[in-house]
Amino acid sequence: MSQLDTKKRARLPDSAFAYVDSRGRRRLPINDEAHVRNALARFNQTPFEDDAARGRARTKLLRAAKKYGIVPVGFITGQLRSQSTQAAAGQAVIDLGGMGAPGELEERLRAALGDQSLSLLQWSDSAAAYLDGAGQAVTLPADGEGRAVTLLERNGRPMTALVHEPAVLRDPNLAKTVTAAVRLAIENERLQGEVEARASEVRSLPAGFVTFLLADIEDSTGLVRRLGDRYAALLTDVRRLLRTAVRTAGGREVDARGDELFAVFEHAPTALGAGLAIQNSLRNRAWPKGVEVRVRVGIHSGHPTLTDTGYVGLAVHAVARISFAAHGRQIILSRAAREAVEGSLPPGIGFRDLGTHQLQGMPQPEALFQVEGPGLPTDFPPPRIFGASPA
Repeated sequence: MSQLDTKKRARLPDSAFAYVDSRGRRRLPINDEAHVRNALARFNQTPFEDDAARGRARTKLLRAAKKYGIVPVGFITGQLRSQSTQAAAGQAVIDLGGMGAPGELEERLRAALGDQSLSLLQWSDSAAAYLDGAGQAVTLPADGEGRAVTLLERNGRPMTALVHEPAVLRDPNLAKTVTAAVRLAIENERLQGEVEARASEVRSLPAGFVTFLLADIEDSTGLVRRLGDRYAALLTDVRRLLRTAVRTAGGREVDARGDELFAVFEHAPTALGAGLAIQNSLRNRAWPKGVEVRVRVGIHSGHPTLTDTGYVGLAVHAVARISFAAHGRQIILSRAAREAVEGSLPPGIGFRDLGTHQLQGMPQPEALFQVEGPGLPTDFPPPRIFGASPA
């Protein structure tokens, strides 16, 4: 088959293509016999805007095949098989809406798609891995291992992975139908168990004397203005780095809202280690449009109250105020946190006394300390609070 270069393709009329979408993009050239045969082979891999567009392209392609004396037996058989599978998958969208058990969902998908080796894996934040129905971590197959992986996300975070035969979801319309069915079932399951799971997770958080870390992005509004729609992807990347630092240090994520991440640690030195890891991971990272992502970190130790909805008490408010006082790339500790890390400092790490400050809403002034060490800037404006007084 002779290749169509850009000039030759541009000279062809729209009638020489089986499919021209609403934006004028032309696909599946049928200008000669060889290209018609190629279009027949690639039809199921071509994304169409809707079923009507797909039907029109199919009719046009079959007419071209007839013109060149091609009997597309394989194409017609494949279309019938695809339509049958899509019908089964479409029914699955209805049926799966009432399912909550992952094992039942997996079996129904195997039957609908004719792939008995298909596996449905659920993402676990605590394990930082995809888990099978038995709760065991599973490594996703790599390219070239003869398996395909279809990933689904929820609010920019991993949710579900489908591991299947490559040919099963090659048809883009079928893939869209199946992923809609899976998402519906998983979301239904999550909605039913979300409150109970959240309460169970919260009850497992450390109690007593703990250390909080709160990190947020400096001037996130300015980044949104510069990046527009690309900010969402940047925020996902930043959260991934923050979560990795917290998890690696042995901490637990408590909450994530907007551009903030709130975490708790049983031991203050590990919280400090997480703060240092956050700043180190962001320091040399390249970001879109050359923007600089600067994160401020506040750390405080105290005795909060743990309820079924999370932590409450002055310690929670204190770490929020301390984080707000910091500037991008700066780590600030309260006196309680500094005292809790004494004797366990990493090599080369020290503190600069920033004085005593009346934090908004706190009953007593708080002494603040800036972390200093390799790779950390040393010169910052005064803390972002009013009423500072000498220590």
